[in-house]
Amino acid sequence: MEQLQIIDLLKALQKLDKRVGIALMYAGLRPPQFRLLDLLDGMGQATVSELSSALGVTRASASVLVNELIKSHCLAVIENPSDRRSFHVRMTELGRDKLAVGRSDLSVLQGRITHDLDAETIRQLNLITRRLLAPLRDESSEGL
Repeated sequence: MEQLQIIDLLKALQKLDKRVGIALMYAGLRPPQFRLLDLLDGMGQATVSELSSALGVTRASASVLVNELIKSHCLAVIENPSDRRSFHVRMTELGRDKLAVGRSDLSVLQGRITHDLDAETIRQLNLITRRLLAPLRDESSEGL
């Protein structure tokens, strides 16, 4: 039976992670910050707890990311009328601009990676990715 070459897979993922980080650097974002903005773009506004749950990270990790993005003027704070102990955040115009640049740069990287791959190979890679991630989802609350 063929064995998964986990070390080779890890090396490939590390190279990909590095390239994604470099691509997002031009937008002024780190990958976790990009993920949060990308998620919030679909939500409109959210609390830190809602973001931590959706990202699969601890509330403390989400709080650090939110605070970084508030300080860099990518997020704005909105009072939570239903709970004075928490607040909502929403993306600012600068946050939307950085997200757009990040998406564009990632699209270029994606094009370079998949340029020589046919549609079926890409479909299979996406399927393999989902299958590899499935058993790992519940093992860590630090999915970022």
